[in-house]
Amino acid sequence: MKELLFYVVDRKYIQYLSDFEKHISYNKDDMGHSRPYLGIVLKIENYEYFVPLYSYKEHYKKYKNNPSFFFVKDRKDRPLAIIKFSAMIPVPKDINVTELLKYEEQDKKYKDLISAEYRYINSNKKEIYKRANKMYETITKSKNSFLKSIACDFKLLEDKSLKYKKLNIDIDN
Repeated sequence: MKELLFYVVDRKYIQYLSDFEKHISYNKDDMGHSRPYLGIVLKIENYEYFVPLYSYKEHYKKYKNNPSFFFVKDRKDRPLAIIKFSAMIPVPKDINVTELLKYEEQDKKYKDLISAEYRYINSNKKEIYKRANKMYETITKSKNSFLKSIACDFKLLEDKSLKYKKLNIDIDN
């Protein structure tokens, strides 16, 4: 299984998709913060999906175990972040809306954090893929109303992703 790397998503693409879906998060730098909207890219069905990481907050302790998220922990089993499968978005393959995180440009404290997250994510990538696929299947093929109420509409976003790709191809020609 291929190594999982950290990516950031183009803000124009995020803004475009958020016109159609309320569960999409904005880049932190769009909200006055300097950290990027960081995530991993997984292949699910016939699409590549950007799956965002969220910094750990105390209220996440109350989260009940379900397929919408996955805790990322440090070596002492303390939570660092969550991977939010419910907020994953398709990313077009032929146009570049994601780029690798520029690790060397981050401050030391943030580098240490993302290094710990990277280790944990790659040592648990089988489970991450399993949960991402389960979330996708649950949203696209079942009637689980709770998960559908907190998740992106993946099929809608796949369609909008293809339209975005076409829009950008037309602009480039």
